[in-house]
Amino acid sequence: AKRIIQAVSQVHSIGEQELYITASIGVSLYPQDGLDAETLMKNADTAMYQAKSLGRQCYKFFKPAMNIRAVERQTMEEDLRQALVKNQFVLYYQPKVDVLTGAVVGAEALLRWTHPERGPVAPAKFIPVAEDSGLILLIGAWVLREACGQAKAWLDQGLPAIPMAINVSGVQLQDATFLHEVLAMLGETALAPGLLELELTESVL
Repeated sequence: AKRIIQAVSQVHSIGEQELYITASIGVSLYPQDGLDAETLMKNADTAMYQAKSLGRQCYKFFKPAMNIRAVERQTMEEDLRQALVKNQFVLYYQPKVDVLTGAVVGAEALLRWTHPERGPVAPAKFIPVAEDSGLILLIGAWVLREACGQAKAWLDQGLPAIPMAINVSGVQLQDATFLHEVLAMLGETALAPGLLELELTESVL
């Protein structure tokens, strides 16, 4: 496994481009991890995802506890789909305050999720699952629409014009429709483009 990772990580020259590839390897052993090829492959796949979650460029041997985590992740993914359908997400708006004048000079939209059975779920737990599953695109679109709508509502109420900041995932930035989506939301909510700030998350950097 180490030799495979080392070989794959070598620089690959394609034309004038130099490409770098990472590898994540999952290992399952017969007979303790499965008595047939299908079970062994499934468990090796589970171990591979564990290796990926640890930063890639490594290998992991399958352990039964990984199955528990895999089931938990699958459950959370399904719960996130239901959260979108059943409007379980809510945005909190954190003010940005000028320390010299005390004036509110901006706001940041913070996504929060309260599960009907488990209660509040920390963003650090559900955002990575949303990114891995691609659900962050749907969730991000919802956040964009809600935040822009709220910023315009404050303006319509006669409050000072302040920029609204939202966090953007790397998955959203790589999506070909993202720019169109941002422009469409600004048009839909009639919010001036200068009042929307897109903040890059730490994971993007």
